[in-house]
Amino acid sequence: KDEQEHGEYRTKRVILEIYDALAEAIRTGQPYQTRLDPPPADLRVAHPPRGAVPPPTRTEIERGA
Repeated sequence: KDEQEHGEYRTKRVILEIYDALAEAIRTGQPYQTRLDPPPADLRVAHPPRGAVPPPTRTEIERGA
C-alpha cells in the first residue's frame, strides 16, 4: 500500500532512518530526539485521572447546574 500511495516502501525507509538515528545517538552519547509530535506522555493529550470530575462547561455555569 505504501508503494501505491507514495511510490516507495515509506514505512520501511522511515523505520530504518529512525534506527540509524538511534544508533547515532548511542555512538555519540547524545540523547535521541523523537520524531513523535506530540511526544510520548505529553500531558496535552493525556486522559484525566480516573474518578476526576471535569470542570463545568460554560453552559452548565450559565444554567446554574
